[in-house]
Amino acid sequence: MFYHELNPNIDYSRSNLRWNAWGAQDQDFFRKNQMEEILGLLKSEFRLEKLRSTPSISLEAIKLPNSKITTSMERQLATIVGKSNIKTDKYERIFHSAGRSYYDVLRLHRNTLKNFVDGVVYPTKESEVSKLLEYCTKNKITLIPFGGGSSVVGGLEVVKGKGHKAVLSLDTTKMDKFLHLDPQSQTATFQSGIYGPKLEHALNLKGYTLGHFPQSFEYSTLGGWVAARSAGQQSNRYGKFEEILTSAKMITPAGTIETLKDPASSIGPDWNQIIAGSEGLLGVITEVTFKVHPIPHSRKYFGLIFPNFVSAVDFVRRANQKEIPTSMLRISDANETRLYEILGELGKRNTPIRVVKKWLQKKFLEYRKLGAEKCAVIVGLDGSEKEIEHSFHQLKGLWNRKGALYAGEKLGKNWIHSRYNMPFLRNHIMEHGLGVDTMETSTTYDQVETVHQAGLHALQSGIPGSIAMCHLSHSYHEGACLYYTIMFPIDEKKPEEQWIRMKRKVSDAFQQNKAPISHHHGVGFDHKEWYQKSAGKPALDGLNALKKSIDKNEILNPGKVFHSL
Repeated sequence: MFYHELNPNIDYSRSNLRWNAWGAQDQDFFRKNQMEEILGLLKSEFRLEKLRSTPSISLEAIKLPNSKITTSMERQLATIVGKSNIKTDKYERIFHSAGRSYYDVLRLHRNTLKNFVDGVVYPTKESEVSKLLEYCTKNKITLIPFGGGSSVVGGLEVVKGKGHKAVLSLDTTKMDKFLHLDPQSQTATFQSGIYGPKLEHALNLKGYTLGHFPQSFEYSTLGGWVAARSAGQQSNRYGKFEEILTSAKMITPAGTIETLKDPASSIGPDWNQIIAGSEGLLGVITEVTFKVHPIPHSRKYFGLIFPNFVSAVDFVRRANQKEIPTSMLRISDANETRLYEILGELGKRNTPIRVVKKWLQKKFLEYRKLGAEKCAVIVGLDGSEKEIEHSFHQLKGLWNRKGALYAGEKLGKNWIHSRYNMPFLRNHIMEHGLGVDTMETSTTYDQVETVHQAGLHALQSGIPGSIAMCHLSHSYHEGACLYYTIMFPIDEKKPEEQWIRMKRKVSDAFQQNKAPISHHHGVGFDHKEWYQKSAGKPALDGLNALKKSIDKNEILNPGKVFHSL
Protein backbone atom coordinates (compact mmCIF):
# COMPACT_ATOMS: atom_id res chain seq x y z
CA MET A 1 0.00 0.00 0.00
CA PHE A 2 1.43 3.38 -1.00
CA TYR A 3 0.50 6.83 0.21
CA HIS A 4 -0.51 9.17 -2.62
CA GLU A 5 1.02 9.02 -6.07
CA LEU A 6 4.80 8.91 -6.21
CA ASN A 7 7.47 7.84 -8.64
CA PRO A 8 10.43 6.28 -6.80
CA ASN A 9 12.21 5.54 -10.10
CA ILE A 10 13.09 9.07 -11.22
CA ASP A 11 16.58 9.14 -12.71
CA TYR A 12 18.42 11.71 -10.59
CA SER A 13 21.73 11.36 -12.39
CA ARG A 14 23.01 14.88 -12.93
CA SER A 15 23.12 14.39 -16.70
CA ASN A 16 19.38 13.59 -16.71
CA LEU A 17 18.32 16.68 -14.78
CA ARG A 18 17.69 19.88 -16.72
CA TRP A 19 20.46 22.40 -16.14
CA ASN A 20 18.25 25.39 -17.05
CA ALA A 21 14.71 24.35 -16.07
CA TRP A 22 12.63 22.28 -13.68
CA GLY A 23 12.89 18.51 -13.42
CA ALA A 24 14.30 15.57 -15.29
CA GLN A 25 14.72 15.32 -19.06
CA ASP A 26 12.38 12.31 -19.21
CA GLN A 27 9.54 14.02 -17.30
CA ASP A 28 7.28 16.77 -18.56
CA PHE A 29 4.04 18.68 -18.12
CA PHE A 30 1.09 16.25 -18.14
CA ARG A 31 -0.88 18.47 -20.52
CA LYS A 32 1.90 19.38 -22.92
CA ASN A 33 -0.25 18.20 -25.83
CA GLN A 34 -2.58 21.10 -24.96
CA MET A 35 0.17 23.75 -24.84
CA GLU A 36 -1.10 25.45 -27.98
CA GLU A 37 -4.46 26.03 -26.29
CA ILE A 38 -2.86 27.05 -22.99
CA LEU A 39 -0.61 29.54 -24.75
CA GLY A 40 -3.63 30.87 -26.64
CA LEU A 41 -5.45 31.36 -23.34
CA LEU A 42 -2.49 33.25 -21.85
CA LYS A 43 -2.13 35.39 -24.97
CA SER A 44 -5.79 36.33 -24.58
CA GLU A 45 -5.43 37.02 -20.83
CA PHE A 46 -2.47 39.34 -21.47
CA ARG A 47 -4.12 40.88 -24.57
CA LEU A 48 -1.08 40.19 -26.70
CA GLU A 49 -1.17 40.15 -30.49
CA LYS A 50 1.32 37.32 -30.56
CA LEU A 51 3.73 35.44 -28.33
CA ARG A 52 7.48 35.72 -28.77
CA SER A 53 9.81 32.79 -29.25
CA THR A 54 12.36 32.91 -26.43
CA PRO A 55 14.29 29.64 -26.37
CA SER A 56 17.09 29.12 -23.90
CA ILE A 57 20.70 29.55 -24.86
CA SER A 58 22.46 26.23 -25.36
CA LEU A 59 24.81 24.78 -22.77
CA GLU A 60 27.61 24.86 -25.32
CA ALA A 61 27.19 28.62 -25.81
CA ILE A 62 27.88 29.42 -22.16
CA LYS A 63 31.46 30.46 -21.53
CA LEU A 64 32.57 29.71 -17.99
CA PRO A 65 35.50 31.38 -16.28
CA ASN A 66 38.37 29.00 -15.69
CA SER A 67 38.00 26.91 -12.55
CA LYS A 68 40.11 28.10 -9.64
CA ILE A 69 40.53 24.51 -8.48
CA THR A 70 44.21 23.92 -9.18
CA THR A 71 45.76 20.56 -10.02
CA SER A 72 47.20 20.47 -6.51
CA MET A 73 43.81 21.18 -4.92
CA GLU A 74 42.14 18.52 -7.04
CA ARG A 75 44.77 15.98 -6.04
CA GLN A 76 44.28 16.78 -2.35
CA LEU A 77 40.47 16.64 -2.64
CA ALA A 78 40.81 13.28 -4.39
CA THR A 79 42.50 11.88 -1.28
CA ILE A 80 39.30 12.75 0.63
CA VAL A 81 36.43 11.77 -1.70
CA GLY A 82 38.15 9.90 -4.52
CA LYS A 83 38.93 11.22 -7.98
CA SER A 84 35.58 10.13 -9.47
CA ASN A 85 33.70 12.24 -6.90
CA ILE A 86 35.29 15.54 -7.94
CA LYS A 87 33.68 17.31 -10.90
CA THR A 88 34.94 20.41 -12.68
CA ASP A 89 33.23 19.97 -16.07
CA LYS A 90 30.93 22.62 -17.53
CA TYR A 91 27.64 20.79 -16.93
CA GLU A 92 28.31 20.08 -13.25
CA ARG A 93 29.56 23.59 -12.55
CA ILE A 94 26.54 25.24 -14.19
CA PHE A 95 24.03 22.83 -12.67
CA HIS A 96 25.35 23.52 -9.16
CA SER A 97 25.55 27.32 -9.53
CA ALA A 98 21.85 28.16 -9.27
CA GLY A 99 18.59 26.99 -7.78
CA ARG A 100 15.27 26.78 -9.59
CA SER A 101 13.62 30.13 -8.87
CA TYR A 102 12.26 32.15 -11.78
CA TYR A 103 15.22 34.54 -11.39
CA ASP A 104 17.72 31.65 -11.45
CA VAL A 105 16.16 30.02 -14.50
CA LEU A 106 15.81 33.36 -16.30
CA ARG A 107 19.53 34.06 -15.93
CA LEU A 108 20.43 30.55 -17.08
CA HIS A 109 18.17 30.96 -20.13
CA ARG A 110 19.72 34.30 -21.07
CA ASN A 111 23.30 33.52 -20.08
CA THR A 112 23.35 36.39 -17.57
CA LEU A 113 24.30 34.35 -14.50
CA LYS A 114 27.61 35.86 -13.48
CA ASN A 115 29.10 33.60 -10.81
CA PHE A 116 29.75 29.87 -10.94
CA VAL A 117 31.19 27.30 -8.58
CA ASP A 118 34.70 26.17 -9.42
CA GLY A 119 33.94 22.53 -8.78
CA VAL A 120 31.68 19.97 -7.14
CA VAL A 121 32.51 17.33 -4.53
CA TYR A 122 30.33 14.30 -3.78
CA PRO A 123 31.11 12.89 -0.32
CA THR A 124 29.76 9.40 0.38
CA LYS A 125 30.16 9.33 4.18
CA GLU A 126 30.33 11.63 7.17
CA SER A 127 34.07 11.27 7.66
CA GLU A 128 34.56 12.70 4.18
CA VAL A 129 32.33 15.68 4.99
CA SER A 130 34.42 16.36 8.12
CA LYS A 131 37.65 16.21 6.14
CA LEU A 132 36.24 18.47 3.41
CA LEU A 133 35.28 21.08 6.00
CA GLU A 134 38.72 20.84 7.57
CA TYR A 135 40.44 21.17 4.19
CA CYS A 136 38.30 24.12 3.07
CA THR A 137 38.73 25.90 6.40
CA LYS A 138 42.51 25.50 6.27
CA ASN A 139 42.73 26.58 2.61
CA LYS A 140 40.02 29.28 2.69
CA ILE A 141 37.69 27.73 0.13
CA THR A 142 33.97 28.59 0.15
CA LEU A 143 31.71 25.53 0.47
CA ILE A 144 28.03 25.63 -0.53
CA PRO A 145 25.97 22.60 0.62
CA PHE A 146 23.73 21.28 -2.19
CA GLY A 147 20.90 18.72 -2.03
CA GLY A 148 18.19 18.70 -4.68
CA GLY A 149 19.02 22.19 -5.92
CA SER A 150 15.36 23.27 -5.77
CA SER A 151 15.89 26.51 -3.81
CA VAL A 152 13.66 29.36 -5.00
CA VAL A 153 15.16 32.12 -2.83
CA GLY A 154 18.77 32.34 -4.01
CA GLY A 155 19.95 29.80 -1.45
CA LEU A 156 22.55 28.52 -3.93
CA GLU A 157 23.69 31.90 -5.24
CA VAL A 158 27.45 31.66 -5.71
CA VAL A 159 28.92 34.12 -3.24
CA LYS A 160 32.63 33.73 -2.50
CA GLY A 161 33.73 34.43 1.03
CA LYS A 162 36.06 37.32 1.76
CA GLY A 163 39.64 36.37 0.95
CA HIS A 164 38.65 32.89 -0.26
CA LYS A 165 40.48 31.22 -3.15
CA ALA A 166 37.64 29.25 -4.76
CA VAL A 167 34.05 28.04 -4.39
CA LEU A 168 33.08 24.37 -4.09
CA SER A 169 29.59 22.86 -4.14
CA LEU A 170 29.19 19.96 -1.69
CA ASP A 171 26.54 17.67 -3.18
CA THR A 172 25.02 15.37 -0.52
CA THR A 173 23.03 13.09 -2.83
CA LYS A 174 25.44 10.14 -2.56
CA MET A 175 24.55 10.05 1.14
CA ASP A 176 21.01 8.70 0.77
CA LYS A 177 20.69 5.59 2.95
CA PHE A 178 17.72 4.45 5.06
CA LEU A 179 19.48 3.91 8.39
CA HIS A 180 16.89 2.90 10.97
CA LEU A 181 13.18 2.47 11.70
CA ASP A 182 11.92 2.46 15.28
CA PRO A 183 8.33 1.16 15.02
CA GLN A 184 7.76 1.44 18.76
CA SER A 185 8.65 5.14 18.88
CA GLN A 186 7.44 5.63 15.28
CA THR A 187 10.58 7.41 14.13
CA ALA A 188 12.89 6.83 11.18
CA THR A 189 16.46 7.88 10.43
CA PHE A 190 17.83 8.61 6.96
CA GLN A 191 20.92 10.22 5.53
CA SER A 192 20.16 13.75 4.40
CA GLY A 193 20.83 13.43 0.66
CA ILE A 194 17.86 11.21 -0.16
CA TYR A 195 15.19 12.57 -2.52
CA GLY A 196 11.53 12.71 -1.43
CA PRO A 197 10.06 9.85 -3.53
CA LYS A 198 12.83 7.41 -2.57
CA LEU A 199 12.44 8.24 1.11
CA GLU A 200 8.66 7.89 1.04
CA HIS A 201 8.79 4.66 -0.97
CA ALA A 202 11.22 3.10 1.53
CA LEU A 203 8.87 3.99 4.38
CA ASN A 204 5.80 2.78 2.48
CA LEU A 205 7.40 -0.65 2.08
CA LYS A 206 7.47 -0.83 5.88
CA GLY A 207 3.87 0.38 6.22
CA TYR A 208 4.70 3.98 7.17
CA THR A 209 4.61 7.48 5.72
CA LEU A 210 6.48 10.67 6.52
CA GLY A 211 3.48 12.66 5.30
CA HIS A 212 5.69 15.51 4.07
CA PHE A 213 4.79 16.43 0.49
CA PRO A 214 6.00 19.89 -0.60
CA GLN A 215 5.37 20.77 -4.25
CA SER A 216 9.12 20.28 -4.80
CA PHE A 217 8.80 16.75 -3.33
CA GLU A 218 10.09 14.95 -6.43
CA TYR A 219 13.21 17.13 -6.70
CA SER A 220 14.12 18.09 -3.15
CA THR A 221 16.00 16.23 -0.44
CA LEU A 222 15.57 15.53 3.25
CA GLY A 223 18.45 17.80 4.23
CA GLY A 224 16.93 20.67 2.26
CA TRP A 225 13.58 20.23 4.01
CA VAL A 226 15.29 20.67 7.36
CA ALA A 227 17.57 23.49 6.24
CA ALA A 228 14.70 25.62 4.88
CA ARG A 229 11.93 24.69 7.38
CA SER A 230 9.87 23.16 4.60
CA ALA A 231 6.09 22.71 4.73
CA GLY A 232 4.32 19.83 3.00
CA GLN A 233 0.85 20.07 1.51
CA GLN A 234 -0.57 17.85 4.28
CA SER A 235 0.88 20.05 7.03
CA ASN A 236 -2.50 20.28 8.81
CA ARG A 237 -2.08 16.61 9.76
CA TYR A 238 1.70 16.18 9.93
CA GLY A 239 3.11 19.66 10.62
CA LYS A 240 5.94 21.68 9.10
CA PHE A 241 9.28 19.95 9.04
CA GLU A 242 10.61 21.60 12.18
CA GLU A 243 7.66 19.98 13.99
CA ILE A 244 8.32 16.59 12.36
CA LEU A 245 12.03 16.72 13.21
CA THR A 246 13.15 14.61 16.19
CA SER A 247 16.93 14.69 15.88
CA ALA A 248 19.63 15.85 13.48
CA LYS A 249 23.34 15.46 12.95
CA MET A 250 25.20 18.45 11.53
CA ILE A 251 28.91 18.45 10.80
CA THR A 252 30.51 21.86 11.31
CA PRO A 253 34.11 23.05 10.85
CA ALA A 254 34.39 22.97 14.67
CA GLY A 255 33.07 19.42 15.01
CA THR A 256 29.83 17.44 14.94
CA ILE A 257 26.59 18.58 16.56
CA GLU A 258 24.11 15.76 17.16
CA THR A 259 20.86 16.34 19.03
CA LEU A 260 19.23 13.79 21.33
CA LYS A 261 16.34 11.65 20.11
CA ASP A 262 14.01 12.88 22.83
CA PRO A 263 10.31 13.84 22.60
CA ALA A 264 10.78 17.02 24.64
CA SER A 265 13.32 18.61 26.94
CA SER A 266 14.14 21.74 28.88
CA ILE A 267 17.88 22.06 28.43
CA GLY A 268 18.39 25.51 26.98
CA PRO A 269 17.92 26.67 23.39
CA ASP A 270 16.84 23.80 21.15
CA TRP A 271 19.57 22.90 18.65
CA ASN A 272 17.01 21.13 16.47
CA GLN A 273 15.45 24.53 15.93
CA ILE A 274 18.83 26.13 15.23
CA ILE A 275 19.73 23.47 12.67
CA ALA A 276 16.26 23.79 11.11
CA GLY A 277 16.38 26.95 9.02
CA SER A 278 20.20 27.16 9.07
CA GLU A 279 20.32 27.02 5.24
CA GLY A 280 23.87 25.69 5.05
CA LEU A 281 25.48 28.52 7.03
CA LEU A 282 26.37 26.57 10.18
CA GLY A 283 27.21 23.10 8.93
CA VAL A 284 26.31 20.23 6.64
CA ILE A 285 23.27 18.24 7.76
CA THR A 286 24.13 14.58 7.25
CA GLU A 287 21.54 12.57 9.19
CA VAL A 288 17.93 13.23 10.21
CA THR A 289 15.52 11.40 12.52
CA PHE A 290 11.85 12.29 12.22
CA LYS A 291 8.35 11.16 13.18
CA VAL A 292 6.57 8.68 10.94
CA HIS A 293 2.97 7.48 10.86
CA PRO A 294 1.26 4.27 9.74
CA ILE A 295 -0.13 4.73 6.25
CA PRO A 296 -3.75 5.92 6.66
CA HIS A 297 -6.34 3.30 5.71
CA SER A 298 -8.48 5.74 3.74
CA ARG A 299 -8.49 9.20 2.27
CA LYS A 300 -11.12 11.59 1.02
CA TYR A 301 -10.12 14.71 -0.94
CA PHE A 302 -12.96 16.85 -2.22
CA GLY A 303 -13.87 20.31 -3.43
CA LEU A 304 -16.09 23.05 -2.04
CA ILE A 305 -17.19 26.32 -3.65
CA PHE A 306 -17.54 29.36 -1.38
CA PRO A 307 -19.17 32.70 -2.25
CA ASN A 308 -15.91 34.62 -1.67
CA PHE A 309 -12.44 34.49 -0.16
CA VAL A 310 -13.46 35.93 3.21
CA SER A 311 -16.11 33.27 3.81
CA ALA A 312 -13.66 30.52 2.81
CA VAL A 313 -11.00 31.84 5.21
CA ASP A 314 -13.54 31.94 8.02
CA PHE A 315 -14.42 28.30 7.30
CA VAL A 316 -10.73 27.34 7.54
CA ARG A 317 -10.31 29.37 10.73
CA ARG A 318 -13.26 27.73 12.43
CA ALA A 319 -12.17 24.25 11.33
CA ASN A 320 -8.72 24.78 12.86
CA GLN A 321 -9.95 26.40 16.04
CA LYS A 322 -12.52 23.67 16.59
CA GLU A 323 -9.62 21.22 16.10
CA ILE A 324 -11.43 19.20 13.44
CA PRO A 325 -8.84 16.72 12.09
CA THR A 326 -7.90 17.51 8.48
CA SER A 327 -4.83 16.88 6.34
CA MET A 328 -5.27 19.87 4.08
CA LEU A 329 -7.45 22.94 3.69
CA ARG A 330 -6.49 24.79 0.51
CA ILE A 331 -8.30 27.92 -0.69
CA SER A 332 -7.89 29.34 -4.20
CA ASP A 333 -8.87 33.00 -4.37
CA ALA A 334 -11.27 34.23 -7.05
CA ASN A 335 -8.66 34.78 -9.74
CA GLU A 336 -6.92 31.43 -9.21
CA THR A 337 -10.32 29.69 -9.16
CA ARG A 338 -11.29 31.40 -12.44
CA LEU A 339 -8.07 30.44 -14.22
CA TYR A 340 -8.15 26.83 -13.04
CA GLU A 341 -11.76 26.65 -14.17
CA ILE A 342 -10.81 27.84 -17.67
CA LEU A 343 -7.82 25.49 -17.82
CA GLY A 344 -10.09 22.61 -16.82
CA GLU A 345 -12.26 23.25 -19.87
CA LEU A 346 -9.42 23.20 -22.39
CA GLY A 347 -9.47 20.24 -24.71
CA LYS A 348 -13.13 19.44 -24.10
CA ARG A 349 -15.47 19.46 -27.09
CA ASN A 350 -18.50 21.72 -26.90
CA THR A 351 -21.11 19.12 -27.85
CA PRO A 352 -24.79 20.14 -27.57
CA ILE A 353 -25.13 18.08 -24.39
CA ARG A 354 -22.05 19.75 -22.87
CA VAL A 355 -23.31 23.24 -23.77
CA VAL A 356 -26.62 22.54 -22.02
CA LYS A 357 -24.82 21.05 -19.01
CA LYS A 358 -22.59 24.13 -18.68
CA TRP A 359 -25.60 26.43 -18.95
CA LEU A 360 -27.39 24.51 -16.20
CA GLN A 361 -24.30 24.63 -13.97
CA LYS A 362 -24.04 28.37 -14.47
CA LYS A 363 -27.69 28.91 -13.56
CA PHE A 364 -27.34 26.67 -10.51
CA LEU A 365 -24.31 28.61 -9.29
CA GLU A 366 -26.19 31.88 -9.80
CA TYR A 367 -29.09 30.44 -7.81
CA ARG A 368 -26.66 29.55 -5.00
CA LYS A 369 -25.21 33.10 -5.18
CA LEU A 370 -21.81 31.80 -6.28
CA GLY A 371 -20.71 34.40 -8.80
CA ALA A 372 -17.50 36.05 -9.97
CA GLU A 373 -16.00 36.15 -6.47
CA LYS A 374 -16.45 32.43 -5.84
CA CYS A 375 -13.49 30.51 -4.43
CA ALA A 376 -12.64 26.84 -4.64
CA VAL A 377 -11.48 24.99 -1.53
CA ILE A 378 -9.90 21.52 -1.56
CA VAL A 379 -10.24 19.59 1.68
CA GLY A 380 -8.06 16.58 2.41
CA LEU A 381 -8.96 13.96 5.01
CA ASP A 382 -6.79 10.95 5.86
CA GLY A 383 -7.40 8.25 8.45
CA SER A 384 -9.79 5.43 9.15
CA GLU A 385 -13.18 5.48 7.45
CA LYS A 386 -14.77 6.33 10.80
CA GLU A 387 -12.38 9.25 11.42
CA ILE A 388 -12.97 10.62 7.94
CA GLU A 389 -16.72 10.34 8.28
CA HIS A 390 -16.61 12.16 11.62
CA SER A 391 -14.46 15.02 10.27
CA PHE A 392 -16.58 15.28 7.11
CA HIS A 393 -19.78 15.60 9.18
CA GLN A 394 -18.27 18.33 11.40
CA LEU A 395 -16.92 20.27 8.41
CA LYS A 396 -20.22 19.99 6.56
CA GLY A 397 -21.95 21.90 9.32
CA LEU A 398 -19.38 24.70 8.97
CA TRP A 399 -19.47 25.00 5.18
CA ASN A 400 -23.26 24.91 5.06
CA ARG A 401 -23.39 27.91 7.40
CA LYS A 402 -21.12 29.80 5.00
CA GLY A 403 -23.28 29.08 1.96
CA ALA A 404 -20.69 26.79 0.33
CA LEU A 405 -21.47 24.13 -2.24
CA TYR A 406 -20.07 20.59 -2.07
CA ALA A 407 -18.32 20.01 -5.42
CA GLY A 408 -17.41 16.33 -5.11
CA GLU A 409 -14.20 14.30 -5.12
CA LYS A 410 -13.17 14.92 -8.73
CA LEU A 411 -11.51 18.22 -7.80
CA GLY A 412 -9.53 16.47 -5.08
CA LYS A 413 -8.44 13.61 -7.35
CA ASN A 414 -7.36 16.01 -10.09
CA TRP A 415 -5.32 18.00 -7.60
CA ILE A 416 -3.58 14.88 -6.25
CA HIS A 417 -2.74 13.76 -9.79
CA SER A 418 -1.13 17.07 -10.82
CA ARG A 419 0.21 18.29 -7.46
CA TYR A 420 3.92 17.99 -8.34
CA ASN A 421 3.56 18.61 -12.06
CA MET A 422 2.68 22.30 -12.35
CA PRO A 423 6.31 23.58 -12.21
CA PHE A 424 6.86 21.86 -15.57
CA LEU A 425 4.40 24.34 -17.12
CA ARG A 426 6.90 27.14 -16.44
CA ASN A 427 9.45 25.34 -18.63
CA HIS A 428 7.11 25.67 -21.60
CA ILE A 429 5.78 29.19 -21.18
CA MET A 430 9.28 30.65 -20.66
CA GLU A 431 10.04 29.47 -24.19
CA HIS A 432 7.31 31.90 -25.35
CA GLY A 433 8.22 35.09 -23.51
CA LEU A 434 6.04 34.49 -20.45
CA GLY A 435 7.16 34.31 -16.85
CA VAL A 436 5.70 32.89 -13.67
CA ASP A 437 6.95 33.24 -10.12
CA THR A 438 5.72 32.48 -6.62
CA MET A 439 6.21 33.93 -3.15
CA GLU A 440 4.59 33.29 0.20
CA THR A 441 4.08 34.65 3.69
CA SER A 442 1.84 34.05 6.68
CA THR A 443 -0.25 36.12 9.02
CA THR A 444 -2.91 35.93 11.71
CA TYR A 445 -6.56 35.53 10.73
CA ASP A 446 -7.44 39.15 11.56
CA GLN A 447 -4.90 40.24 8.91
CA VAL A 448 -5.41 37.58 6.22
CA GLU A 449 -7.60 39.66 3.91
CA THR A 450 -5.49 42.79 4.38
CA VAL A 451 -2.28 40.94 3.51
CA HIS A 452 -4.04 39.07 0.69
CA GLN A 453 -5.02 42.34 -1.00
CA ALA A 454 -1.71 44.09 -0.24
CA GLY A 455 0.24 41.25 -1.85
CA LEU A 456 -1.92 41.22 -4.98
CA HIS A 457 -1.67 45.00 -5.35
CA ALA A 458 2.11 44.93 -4.91
CA LEU A 459 2.55 42.22 -7.52
CA GLN A 460 0.35 43.87 -10.11
CA SER A 461 1.87 47.31 -9.57
CA GLY A 462 5.34 45.76 -9.66
CA ILE A 463 4.61 44.30 -13.11
CA PRO A 464 1.73 46.21 -14.75
CA GLY A 465 -0.43 43.97 -16.93
CA SER A 466 0.42 40.86 -14.92
CA ILE A 467 -2.03 38.30 -13.55
CA ALA A 468 -1.70 37.81 -9.80
CA MET A 469 -3.49 35.20 -7.75
CA CYS A 470 -3.22 33.64 -4.34
CA HIS A 471 -4.08 30.52 -2.42
CA LEU A 472 -4.13 29.77 1.27
CA SER A 473 -2.01 26.66 1.50
CA HIS A 474 -1.27 25.96 5.19
CA SER A 475 -3.37 26.89 8.19
CA TYR A 476 -3.10 26.92 11.95
CA HIS A 477 -5.03 27.77 15.09
CA GLU A 478 -4.05 31.45 14.87
CA GLY A 479 -3.45 32.12 11.18
CA ALA A 480 -2.49 30.86 7.75
CA CYS A 481 0.01 30.95 4.89
CA LEU A 482 -0.76 33.01 1.78
CA TYR A 483 0.94 31.69 -1.36
CA TYR A 484 1.02 34.01 -4.38
CA THR A 485 1.53 33.27 -8.06
CA ILE A 486 2.21 35.95 -10.66
CA MET A 487 2.20 35.41 -14.44
CA PHE A 488 3.41 38.08 -16.85
CA PRO A 489 4.91 38.86 -20.26
CA ILE A 490 8.67 38.97 -19.77
CA ASP A 491 10.24 42.36 -20.46
CA GLU A 492 12.19 42.05 -23.70
CA LYS A 493 15.00 44.44 -22.76
CA LYS A 494 15.42 44.29 -18.99
CA PRO A 495 13.78 41.13 -17.63
CA GLU A 496 16.04 40.88 -14.58
CA GLU A 497 15.21 44.44 -13.53
CA GLN A 498 11.51 43.69 -14.09
CA TRP A 499 11.70 40.79 -11.62
CA ILE A 500 13.75 42.73 -9.06
CA ARG A 501 11.23 45.59 -9.10
CA MET A 502 8.30 43.22 -8.54
CA LYS A 503 10.13 41.24 -5.85
CA ARG A 504 10.97 44.41 -3.96
CA LYS A 505 7.41 45.70 -4.06
CA VAL A 506 5.83 42.51 -2.74
CA SER A 507 8.55 42.00 -0.11
CA ASP A 508 8.05 45.58 1.09
CA ALA A 509 4.29 44.95 1.26
CA PHE A 510 4.80 41.88 3.47
CA GLN A 511 7.11 43.81 5.78
CA GLN A 512 4.80 46.83 5.99
CA ASN A 513 2.03 44.50 7.13
CA LYS A 514 4.32 42.78 9.67
CA ALA A 515 4.14 39.50 7.79
CA PRO A 516 7.27 37.31 7.51
CA ILE A 517 9.32 37.35 4.33
CA SER A 518 8.82 33.58 3.99
CA HIS A 519 6.58 30.87 5.44
CA HIS A 520 8.35 27.83 3.99
CA HIS A 521 10.70 28.79 1.14
CA GLY A 522 13.47 30.10 3.38
CA VAL A 523 15.55 33.28 3.18
CA GLY A 524 18.60 32.61 1.01
CA PHE A 525 20.07 35.62 -0.78
CA ASP A 526 16.84 37.00 -2.26
CA HIS A 527 15.05 37.58 1.06
CA LYS A 528 18.08 38.54 3.13
CA GLU A 529 17.44 42.30 3.16
CA TRP A 530 13.92 41.95 4.58
CA TYR A 531 14.84 39.22 7.04
CA GLN A 532 17.64 41.37 8.44
CA LYS A 533 15.33 44.36 8.82
CA SER A 534 12.78 42.31 10.74
CA ALA A 535 15.35 40.47 12.89
CA GLY A 536 17.15 43.57 14.14
CA LYS A 537 20.79 44.21 15.04
CA PRO A 538 21.04 42.30 18.36
CA ALA A 539 19.64 39.13 16.79
CA LEU A 540 21.87 39.42 13.71
CA ASP A 541 24.95 40.09 15.82
CA GLY A 542 24.16 36.97 17.86
CA LEU A 543 23.67 34.80 14.77
CA ASN A 544 26.89 36.04 13.16
CA ALA A 545 28.76 35.40 16.40
CA LEU A 546 27.38 31.85 16.45
CA LYS A 547 28.51 31.30 12.86
CA LYS A 548 31.98 32.69 13.59
CA SER A 549 32.35 30.46 16.64
CA ILE A 550 31.80 27.22 14.69
CA ASP A 551 32.93 28.38 11.24
CA LYS A 552 35.95 30.56 12.03
CA ASN A 553 36.92 31.20 8.40
CA GLU A 554 33.25 31.58 7.42
CA ILE A 555 33.50 29.11 4.55
CA LEU A 556 29.90 27.81 4.67
CA ASN A 557 27.42 29.42 2.26
CA PRO A 558 28.58 32.98 3.02
CA GLY A 559 26.45 36.05 2.39
CA LYS A 560 23.08 34.36 2.86
CA VAL A 561 20.24 34.77 5.40
CA PHE A 562 21.90 36.70 8.26
CA HIS A 563 25.57 36.55 7.32
CA SER A 564 27.40 39.81 6.67
CA LEU A 565 30.48 39.47 4.50
